[in-house]
Amino acid sequence: MNITKLAVGTATALLFSLGALGAQETEEEIMEFNQQSYMLEAPITERVDPGSSIMPTNPAQDYVANTMMVPISAEAKMKLFQSLMIGNPLSLRDMMNLLVAKKKVLPGITFDEVIESMQSKAFDLNMRPTGHNTPYIVLRETFDPESPRVEFLSFCDLITMRKILDYSLEFSAFVPCRISVMEDAHGDIWLATLDWDIRWLDTSPNPNIISDELRASAIRVRENMEAIMEAAATGDF
Repeated sequence: MNITKLAVGTATALLFSLGALGAQETEEEIMEFNQQSYMLEAPITERVDPGSSIMPTNPAQDYVANTMMVPISAEAKMKLFQSLMIGNPLSLRDMMNLLVAKKKVLPGITFDEVIESMQSKAFDLNMRPTGHNTPYIVLRETFDPESPRVEFLSFCDLITMRKILDYSLEFSAFVPCRISVMEDAHGDIWLATLDWDIRWLDTSPNPNIISDELRASAIRVRENMEAIMEAAATGDF
């Protein structure tokens, strides 16, 4: 396949999908939109064959569990990301949109009901609650009494977290899994989470891959986060 055409086609698809959901949708339209946050039957399920690699990768390496890697310098990171940005058609706002999965809560469901649904579904899925922050309270007290409500809830599969940290201690910056609940300018309620879908994150031809067992556990955690958000968006207690 022509790599240039593939990249252009992917970029075009991204740009055409970057629309804003307004405030006047029907419940059916909202639910259709919400289904886009996770593909149960992902088109990419297998890792890329290292033999088909276009760019050279590091060889397979042994590592000691639960240890930090040698840091990458700020200069090296800057040069790498600047080189990647050359062919990137997205704005910073677009890229933030790309990195999250989000759902709009159906009309008639209150903010408190959204929180209650999340906590109930997390309990059913054995996702342990590990944090609940309410920064909007401080904002209303110190900055703006009308500041929109925003809360952050964290959930974790502790055994999977431990295994992930053994593989990559740097991953501690991304766990536990967090879901934000917020009101937008229209007064609608939204849910958003970091979309670390291991089914495409772990398709690099680099041979230093996670085990099949850990990969399956990570996929299950992502599916559980999707289920928590779906329950909250539909008011499922």
